[in-house]
Amino acid sequence: MSSRIAPAELAVMAARWAMREGASEAEVYVSSSRGYSVSIRTNAIEAVEAIDDVGVGIRVAVGKRVGFSYTTGMDPAGVREAARRAVKQARASPEDRWWQGFPEPSSRYAEPGGIYSPVLARVSPGTVVEHARGMLEKASGIKGLVLGRGGVSVYVVERVVVNTNGVYRVDVGTTAHVYAGVVMRRDGATTPMIYEFDSSRVAIPDGGRVVERAADTARLCTRVYSGLETGRYTLVLSPKVLAELMEATVLYSLRGDIYVQGRSYYGDKLGSQALSEKVTIVDDGTMKGGDATWRFDGEGVATSRKILVEKGVVKGFVFDSYWGRRAGKASTGNAARSGYTSKPMPGFTNVVVEPGDAAPEELLEGRVLVIHQVQGAHTASSDTGEYSVLANPAIYYENGEPRGWVPGAVLSGNFYREMRDSLEALGKLVEKAYPGVYMPWARVAGSRWR
Repeated sequence: MSSRIAPAELAVMAARWAMREGASEAEVYVSSSRGYSVSIRTNAIEAVEAIDDVGVGIRVAVGKRVGFSYTTGMDPAGVREAARRAVKQARASPEDRWWQGFPEPSSRYAEPGGIYSPVLARVSPGTVVEHARGMLEKASGIKGLVLGRGGVSVYVVERVVVNTNGVYRVDVGTTAHVYAGVVMRRDGATTPMIYEFDSSRVAIPDGGRVVERAADTARLCTRVYSGLETGRYTLVLSPKVLAELMEATVLYSLRGDIYVQGRSYYGDKLGSQALSEKVTIVDDGTMKGGDATWRFDGEGVATSRKILVEKGVVKGFVFDSYWGRRAGKASTGNAARSGYTSKPMPGFTNVVVEPGDAAPEELLEGRVLVIHQVQGAHTASSDTGEYSVLANPAIYYENGEPRGWVPGAVLSGNFYREMRDSLEALGKLVEKAYPGVYMPWARVAGSRWR
């Protein structure tokens, strides 16, 4: 029976069931992810999996009391029970004096394009396996290289949001991811594991090129440089390192809930120069082909493009409907969910740090440490910006020439201050640091190494 019910139809039924149970308003979120995933471990295919994750999240209000429940699958009886549980939870919850209801439909929804491919939607598991084998073949042709971790995955994702205020939205997208983690063995020594990835909404990325990029960095680690003294050095941060440190500090402080709660470092700096004038940060949920592009957010509000920081000046924060209303503002289309098991909260879509004007050779001038990966960025203090991370690998350069890998390099500093006072240059090219995160290389002066 459940297989004959479309997700949108089931969402409407669930909202009605919640109202019959006594909700004054209801919201239903249905998420379906179906596809295939191939994992690689130590130069061999480890597993081939069929992914089929479907579920329904139901959020209700009884007056100003809010409840949430979810169920896995689309069995109507289970969904109806979840609606009953959500209403029961709402009745047992304290009143939220800030509650102003679920959002109404947006006046206009973007049509970004590049987020669905019928060819990718019909990809067979055999095709996914062939792409994984292509990665293994590429790795086997590189002397001393071990493909320690890797994978290829392809999904079709359907999202439905329905609420009793008139929101009725359905979106379908495709996505494919490839990643590789490699080590290189040479002369009895082994490099750290180097990770690279690629993703696309409309095609399976070239896994061989991903392996090649990881191998290029691994080669830099086959020569060790041991003469570097503890002190302050100019750093060149890869896009993924910049992204990780930003996520824990700068981006955290640009969330609307953090701003309203008085926990944002930029809370009293709206409209002020709080970062280097070289920094412009955009959140764009309508980017064509973006990893995090959808027509609407986790509440059914239209996604949009907004400038959060412009030439170092803080312009705004990302909001869902609840925290936007608490701030006296509208939702920015940034209600994020990790899936049907979670309630929405302010989050980011496609984050872009706009490029600077520095060529690669300019970033490498003088004596610099090039940081390709870090461990421990999540421990950076979102309140103060203080961080201490293991840079692995860090490659020491003199006047553009790599001198070798510096094992055990620990970097520390204050990222808020560095993004304001110590950012010397941003690279000309923007790269995909992680899915949905696009950043250039960054040259930062004066961070401490030990």
